[in-house]
Amino acid sequence: MKKKKKIIISNRLPIQIERKKEKLIIKPSAGGLATGLNSAFDTDEILWVGWPGIVPKDEEEREKIVELLKPMNLLPVFLSKDEIRNFYEGYSNEVLWPICHYQPSYIHFDREYWSTYVMVNKKFCEAALSIDEPSDFIWVHDYQLMLLPQLLRSENQELNIGYFHHIPFPSEELFMNIPQRKELVEGLLGADLIGFHTFADSQNFLNACKKILHVSSGHNQLKYKDRHIFIESFPMGIDFDKFVEVSSQPKIQSIASQFRSHFPDQKIIIAVDRLDYSKGILERLRAFLTFLEKYPEWHTKVVLYMLIVPSRDKVSQYKKLKDEINRKVSEINSIYGNLSWTPVLYFYKSLPFEELVGLYIASDICMITSTRDGMNLVSKEYIASKTLSKGVLILSEFAGASKELVDALIINPYNRTETADSIYQALKMPPEEIQERTDANIQIIQKFNVQHWVQLFTNRLAETKAIQRDEWARRISDKVLNSISERYSKSSNRLFFLDYDGTLVKFQNHAQKATPTTLLYNLLDNIISDPLNTLVIISGRSQESLSSWFDGRSYYLVAEHGIWSNFPNFNWSYKKGLALHWMPEVKKLMEKLADQTPGAYIEVKPYSLAWHYRKVELGLGELKATELKEILNPMLNDYGLQLLDGNAVIEVKNTEVNKGKAALEIAGHIKADFMLAIGDDITDEDLFRYLPQSTISIKVGSNKSAAKYYLDEQEDVLQFLNQLIVK
Repeated sequence: MKKKKKIIISNRLPIQIERKKEKLIIKPSAGGLATGLNSAFDTDEILWVGWPGIVPKDEEEREKIVELLKPMNLLPVFLSKDEIRNFYEGYSNEVLWPICHYQPSYIHFDREYWSTYVMVNKKFCEAALSIDEPSDFIWVHDYQLMLLPQLLRSENQELNIGYFHHIPFPSEELFMNIPQRKELVEGLLGADLIGFHTFADSQNFLNACKKILHVSSGHNQLKYKDRHIFIESFPMGIDFDKFVEVSSQPKIQSIASQFRSHFPDQKIIIAVDRLDYSKGILERLRAFLTFLEKYPEWHTKVVLYMLIVPSRDKVSQYKKLKDEINRKVSEINSIYGNLSWTPVLYFYKSLPFEELVGLYIASDICMITSTRDGMNLVSKEYIASKTLSKGVLILSEFAGASKELVDALIINPYNRTETADSIYQALKMPPEEIQERTDANIQIIQKFNVQHWVQLFTNRLAETKAIQRDEWARRISDKVLNSISERYSKSSNRLFFLDYDGTLVKFQNHAQKATPTTLLYNLLDNIISDPLNTLVIISGRSQESLSSWFDGRSYYLVAEHGIWSNFPNFNWSYKKGLALHWMPEVKKLMEKLADQTPGAYIEVKPYSLAWHYRKVELGLGELKATELKEILNPMLNDYGLQLLDGNAVIEVKNTEVNKGKAALEIAGHIKADFMLAIGDDITDEDLFRYLPQSTISIKVGSNKSAAKYYLDEQEDVLQFLNQLIVK
């Protein structure tokens, strides 16, 4: 059977096209992404969509490029010069790039930038949808295409879509500065799996979603538009074996020896960067100047060899940066250099791959001083090239690689003295320590190589889709509703257990505002109007609240998770013999946390205490709730208490009572042949677990639950119940 295509979409295709004497010359680009994907899959499995890097002269050349790329499984998306200027140079690199690299002062907004960004993302979408072969998945790459996942999703809900963000994702405070923040976040949430290099970046994105869209989220997932979306970190690697193999070749060793011969009595510090303000090039030069000032004994004995790869040098910010680098290099060399020693050697060019590996081998130290970097693969390339030689890696804590390569010398590039001292430490480091640190880093890079990265992401994407399918199977569809309705109509004694907050009514910031509506009263009265039906509202609410709303009506009430009940004669009674000696101490702890948390308050019930944080600032409430749980946990066993982590509430009560025990006691008297239980939070899990297996149990929300089925939202509960009793 023919394998389904794996569709890769990125801003650029993994090729370079040159015009030479009216001929088009196509060369493959040596990028980490292309290398990883080609080594992880058969080349005929991948179909790559992207800009070919050239603007065709006319329609004839355009068609020629399409035909030349077709055998390579490459589908070009052609862009005009205006589109390139506004989409790529404009919105992508003058808005998203500086925000994501924590440089908001470099942002330049232009109305045309955004409209073109939207238009180009739509072009990529049309190209992807024009592929008539079935796809295994679509994998979208990077910040230039943040709208694309949702554009694809809106055309086909069944698509399996992954997205990977190759640059940092900023804190939500910074991201909020973008006028189109909502559109960008919603664009990414069209994907099933969203990947970042680091855990911190994934959490920044989750926080942005919570702040902008007001959605709740778990540690690595959120629910949006009836879909669970997973947000995780996948640190990207390099083709480790390629670097090891090349670095061991005699030809490359010869290149390294030749390079080394130019500096016979000097230690070589190398730095390889693209020209960009995020690379900390000026910070590195300032730190090196501090090193020369502080450690004069190293004059003439060390050289900083900087290779800066040209990038966007026509853009004013980059041109200015290039000029500043030139001035700083000249300053250092004029202060400390002499006829026989130039402290800083600076080259503005790129090197062929083999020469670059030779440079890695020959050097004693590699210095990465990024002020913000998604990953930084140079650090990994350097380590992979040192399997037959020794070298020290100085690595910025603001590079994603620092979270993995912990045996490097980790520095804060803004701290000149600390960085200067790290240079000194690297120069004086004993050979055994260098070897030990290098070996430890090699183990990480060898295991977490680019092929591992590809497999990890694509496997997780498949798992994500399987989880979504499983959730969809638990969702109450028309087919499931018809099945439940059939059981309902055939039964002769029915028992309903319905939670209140979050199930029958929406949550409110002020608990007392969540009062029953006329529609709700009508629904409950309709249920109970059938003599075959018995209805129980089972809630964590106080007995007073439920009494004020429902006393005098012909359905039963259970309050405070089972402590109070008006079953079987509609007269309230409470569970006797419950210990209350724990309440003053727990209340005191709750009050202390409430005093520290604006918006938090304590609800004192006769037999339980609830710490509410629905009105607390997003993030702070969760943080303080976690702190409260940590404080209370040691007391639970001592006092025989249960902690209920509900929807923006922490409640503490005796373990002898819960919704499940209370419901089971009532069910034992009713002997129903049709039992239905609906609830929305952790307190209802006891209800689902204690009732008989034949019970139709329904959770509001698709989070993991003991319930057999789920409904998406609170409003769906009322619609479901109406449909059930009407049918």
